[in-house]
Amino acid sequence: MKPTLKDYNKDRLKKDLIAFIHHESFSGVLLFFCVVFAMLVANSNFSPLYFALKELELGLFLGPYHQGMSVEHFINDVAMSLFFLMMGLEMKREILYGELAGFKKIIFPMLAAVGGIIVPIAIYLFFNHGTPSANGFGVAMSTDTAFALGAILLLGKRVPLSCKVFLVTLAVVDDLGAILVIVLFYTSTLHIGWLLVAGVIVALLVYINHKDTYKLSSFLLLGLLLWVAVFNSGVHSTIAAVILAFCIPGRSNVSDTCLLNLKKELEGIHTMMQSGGNFFETNIVRAKFSLKGLWENLARFFSGDNPKKQFDLQQQSKRVQILDSISRYSLQAQNPLLRLQSVLHPLCSYCIVPLFAFINAGVRVDSGISFDIDAIFLGTIAGLVVGKPLGIFIFAYVGVKLGIATKPADLGFMQVFAVGTLAGIGFTMAIFVANLAYANLEQGAQAIMVSKLAILYSSSLALLLGIAMLWLSTKPKS
Repeated sequence: MKPTLKDYNKDRLKKDLIAFIHHESFSGVLLFFCVVFAMLVANSNFSPLYFALKELELGLFLGPYHQGMSVEHFINDVAMSLFFLMMGLEMKREILYGELAGFKKIIFPMLAAVGGIIVPIAIYLFFNHGTPSANGFGVAMSTDTAFALGAILLLGKRVPLSCKVFLVTLAVVDDLGAILVIVLFYTSTLHIGWLLVAGVIVALLVYINHKDTYKLSSFLLLGLLLWVAVFNSGVHSTIAAVILAFCIPGRSNVSDTCLLNLKKELEGIHTMMQSGGNFFETNIVRAKFSLKGLWENLARFFSGDNPKKQFDLQQQSKRVQILDSISRYSLQAQNPLLRLQSVLHPLCSYCIVPLFAFINAGVRVDSGISFDIDAIFLGTIAGLVVGKPLGIFIFAYVGVKLGIATKPADLGFMQVFAVGTLAGIGFTMAIFVANLAYANLEQGAQAIMVSKLAILYSSSLALLLGIAMLWLSTKPKS
């Protein structure tokens, strides 16, 4: 049977998902080493250098003019915007083409994700209700996809693809919930003027998307201006990256002119083959360097009586011209969303997220840390380790039993609970939210340190429990 366009798209999306999982899995392993290294450095003789690096000023300094931010703020506000851009692109791709396309597909992981948000928040507020630390409820609901997929990598092929897909789609909805929490609850002051500027830029992004503009440079330039407007508006600047992601076209729209030109170049290849030439022949001879060979080549070059060489050069020039045209028209046919996502995945996985981990995970553990600041430590651990798997399992189970959602046939409820336990690894997003949630408290610096230690402890516990449960709920492939 001849493959259809639908089969091609399904195969392409499956390959993209597997590539995403591999990027995120390795990133999780790299993240783990960055966390351990940060903790070792922060509690060693090099700790003054580590904390001085976090406060090092980056920016523009011209005489009395001073505009800049610390390394820690640069990574958290600027570099992490690229991470949120990648997250937004992943959300849009899943909604348009992936596991979140269509009501029946989206409802099962969505219900599970909603449960994984509500129950941890309820548990955290149970311990911290009526205290200033209640504002940190968003810490207990966050999932770190990279760490969780890195844990699944340790079990290799024992874990079925359905578990990995469920975790990815669950994390996409979970991240969307975290972004909404940041916008609604962790925005202190608003500057209406800058919000209006941001609104105009968003309208321009929507307009050029509607006009099928596929030059990424146009979107990225407006995205940069949007980031500046949102940063100055009082809303956290990473939200600009998510808005930009949803404005980038998620489809290819090849013009008739482009297709006709591509057809013309392909006909050029056919003509060359019909005339006796071999378009795919390279005639490349790899030989070791020698003075004798060099002398013979020079003599042949200056002799001027080598018509075959001249003919080969003409053929090669024609081939280069055709290939250059094909590559140019092929570039126009590429999906802008997938093209940008393929660039951002390795950048975020191997650079930005590990840097974020190294800068933010270093907490100096000494007698000066007060663990009795309300119930931040206990509430965070209970929310991530207990609330997360319970919420995901209960909401997914009830949804299936009520006939609202459909569970994938090869995904068992024990595996759903195991994935829910791994979702309790809240590292990157949890620390990101903690920096926002406790910043304005009277003991803000202490509260952030206690929260980070609770996140590290609960993430480690969720990692061990999740791996054990996945091991018990899966069978090795024969």
